[in-house]
Amino acid sequence: MHKLRRISQRALFYYQTLSILKKFLLAPVIGIALVLPFYIFIFLSMSDMKESVERANNELIPIYEMSGENILLLENISNEMNSATLAKEISWIDESLKYADTIRDNLTAYKNSSYKEEFQNSLEAFDDYYKKVKEVSKKIIESNHNYKGIEQDTKILIQRYKRVDTLFKNLKAKAKKEIEKNFNSLYENTNYILSKGNQIFFIWFFASAAIILLVYWDISYRIKEIVKSSKEIANGDVDFEKRLCSISYDELGQIVKSINIFINKLHKNHDELSLAKKELDELYIMDRLTNVYNRIKIDEIIEVELKKQKRYKESFSVILLDIDYFKNVNDTHGHLMGDLILKEFALILKDAIRDTDFVGRWGGEEFIIVCPKTDKNGALVLAEHLRDKIENSLFTAVEKKTASFGIAECEDDDDIASIIDNADKALYKAKKNGRNQVICYNLL
Repeated sequence: MHKLRRISQRALFYYQTLSILKKFLLAPVIGIALVLPFYIFIFLSMSDMKESVERANNELIPIYEMSGENILLLENISNEMNSATLAKEISWIDESLKYADTIRDNLTAYKNSSYKEEFQNSLEAFDDYYKKVKEVSKKIIESNHNYKGIEQDTKILIQRYKRVDTLFKNLKAKAKKEIEKNFNSLYENTNYILSKGNQIFFIWFFASAAIILLVYWDISYRIKEIVKSSKEIANGDVDFEKRLCSISYDELGQIVKSINIFINKLHKNHDELSLAKKELDELYIMDRLTNVYNRIKIDEIIEVELKKQKRYKESFSVILLDIDYFKNVNDTHGHLMGDLILKEFALILKDAIRDTDFVGRWGGEEFIIVCPKTDKNGALVLAEHLRDKIENSLFTAVEKKTASFGIAECEDDDDIASIIDNADKALYKAKKNGRNQVICYNLL
């Protein structure tokens, strides 16, 4: 019994070391002349399959990954330009150049591939977009967000961005479709080979049916696992903790090895993309200078509070504040010192507000605080506390600074524009009355 087990183990090991072609050749040699055309067909099919896998590994998969990277880089460029225009810093525009160069390098790297036309169109469209976005961003900054053609330029810019984004996504989708097609073709061709081979061997070599069935079941099962995992990869549903099991050294074993290598690469890229996405999310919602929320995020917060107010009748208030005579700081001490004062000012606000409040930079030296579940009286108390805190704080170089506050409590018919406008009117009143004071719009 022990001897029989050893023989079985050796036979199984020998079987696993054989190529698919040699496994079929285990069938009786008597009918080799009759089935020779079939074996030639298998050889040619395996060559096609190998070429398909090599094309997928050497061209399609890198193009798929590169297209995803280009989409992310395009978003980075847009975010950099938005940050530059919000901060009114022309020098920040050049921060996007590294992303643009990477996109160009990606597109030119595969200019001789089967997607030559798509890459050329994508490169031309991207160059048009990048040239326009730099031009428009500089105009916006230089004109202080107000020049005659800003609306038309913005529409053109959005159209060009959407065109580039669509080209990148179409290229990614096309590569993904080709990957699925290659692996489906691999499954169909191999399944066809096995099915036809099974028929021939049953007709001419009934005695070798057991061997043919063994080979069929083994390879068919492994191919299904390969195709299943390949489809999961193509659909973005890959389990990074799972690897295909390879217990043979034939062509399918090499395919499994290649897929596992690709899953490892995807895992690494997934982690890198997740980290990059987290960083981008933070850049998207945070003001880069003061490290408080930017206008985009504040708008989202106010929108949420408005929905709560409409549905649950939960009152909330908005505090708009402006640093008094901030222009004197820039004129006397320079913009770098002005930036430092803004940072110190933001730090005071973050430390002094309640845990439930949201503070953001509204623009220039203006800040905004959203106070959920707070009526005008509660907002007045908070604003007075902040005003006193600021008045009694020491700032670098200028030592003492004050701020003016405008408060608006949300009414039933308010929207984002109206509640901000009400707070701004109250702020204007506070500045007109001598600054360093708190005015509530609802009490005017």
